[in-house]
Amino acid sequence: MQFGWTDEQTRLHQRMRALGSDVAAVKPPERMRALAAAGALALPLPARHGGAEHDLVTTAYAFEGLGETLDDAGLLLAAGAHLFGVALVLARVGTEAQCARWLPELASGERLASVAVTEHRSGSNVAAVAGVVEPDPAGLRATGEKCYVTNAERAGLFLFVGRTAEQARGLTAVLVPRETPGVVVGKPLELAGLRTAGVAPVSFQGCPVSAGAVLGKRGAGMAVFHLAMGFERALLLAFRLGAMRRQLDEALTFAARRTLGESSILEHDAVAHRLARMKRRLETSRLLVYRAAWELDTGERAAGSAALAKWHVAESAAESALDAFALRGAAGCLEESGLPGAIDDALAATIHSGTADVLATVVARSLAPHRQSG
Repeated sequence: MQFGWTDEQTRLHQRMRALGSDVAAVKPPERMRALAAAGALALPLPARHGGAEHDLVTTAYAFEGLGETLDDAGLLLAAGAHLFGVALVLARVGTEAQCARWLPELASGERLASVAVTEHRSGSNVAAVAGVVEPDPAGLRATGEKCYVTNAERAGLFLFVGRTAEQARGLTAVLVPRETPGVVVGKPLELAGLRTAGVAPVSFQGCPVSAGAVLGKRGAGMAVFHLAMGFERALLLAFRLGAMRRQLDEALTFAARRTLGESSILEHDAVAHRLARMKRRLETSRLLVYRAAWELDTGERAAGSAALAKWHVAESAAESALDAFALRGAAGCLEESGLPGAIDDALAATIHSGTADVLATVVARSLAPHRQSG
């Protein structure tokens, strides 16, 4: 077991840190284009389709580097939803024709992608979606009202999951280009956190798609969705490791400089203990993220490890944001401190890609063989 990084991994991490600083200086509407131009959206994708073909541990480390210097959680969430929720899934289970058609555009950022699954009446219960993928004389037709679609504002390709009309309990996943007749992207939602994630409702009004648009096979949409969630839960919050590290460094600097009487507040145990807890959350989060990424690299499903990583990182980020806020006192309430927005961003992370309750259920199910053998 090794806990170090190779020279190649270190160089990539440093390059992504530098890229994060460069992108932070760009106007928000142009930031995704800047990430794409520097190859951040192609890191784990196959080289033959324009990717860099890095393993997932290395990809996670690269995104940690981005998070250290780019304070734009909404953008990084949207980039991860594109890469881990769609592009990587397509690379793993797509046909050669599908990969050749879409991956070069996804790797370059020419076309961004998003998962369109959530509906108002189904929520986290994906099996209960009302949207359908049904036969059509020319192939198939996708119909459904999807909500809270991350990246919808920018997306040029949607991974739509709907009920398979001829199978009462089956789901089918299809790739639907934005320009398909019947695709209607709604007005972007005004979020308290993750403001730049481009979240919006998307209506699929009888959208015609060919049989070749099915990802996986008809009736296997749940398996495709679980694959996407495995990648998202393991990797989507890797950037938060960098953000938590930056937040800890900033809190340490503040505490060292802020004085009460003749000494800095860092000398007080109440402050020092908050910083120690922030450090503990950061290091445990890193171990869980890289363990989940490693399991995926070895070919395991890693459902339990991915859920545990997402659950722990999201809650740790929220708790550390509150600690960073509290140790600044009234100064933390100022918008210029960045902390009110950081808290909103961190709280939002506890919802997307699975709430704590959903993730706890996944983790518990991963223990089932051990529970039965006991």
